[in-house]
Amino acid sequence: MSQISSNLLKTTLQNGKFSPVKVHTTCKHTAAATASQPLQKIRERLESGPGFQEFVQNPSYNREDWSAYEGKLKREKGEQDRLRLPPWLKTKIPMGKNFSRIKDQLRELKLATVCEEAKCPNIGECWGGGEHGTQTATIMVSLVAR
Repeated sequence: MSQISSNLLKTTLQNGKFSPVKVHTTCKHTAAATASQPLQKIRERLESGPGFQEFVQNPSYNREDWSAYEGKLKREKGEQDRLRLPPWLKTKIPMGKNFSRIKDQLRELKLATVCEEAKCPNIGECWGGGEHGTQTATIMVSLVAR
């Protein structure tokens, strides 16, 4: 420990502002620990797993749902009318006490969220709470850097 940090620690402990913390000097998660795993094992696991063709050939959706749908899924050439979303792509309109409370708080603070700006269809699940709700809101600042 350096002289400066040692003096700072003594001063803060004497003033009662901080309590001592035990610092562990060994770390199990280091680059040396991960380097011990052979790269070949990782490559073998990736190669033995499912490939892209298996996802394309065996979709998880039920094609019979599509055959029962009487609406149009594609516009004809030259057609200008908007297509309606099929039922399997529609989501519930977000509502509820928790959703309204979060939205009101954000308006009161004059904040905008990425969820709202992107018109995220899952905003009701995040903001609505419930058993598995995460209740998160990504706040936008004046500049967004990517």
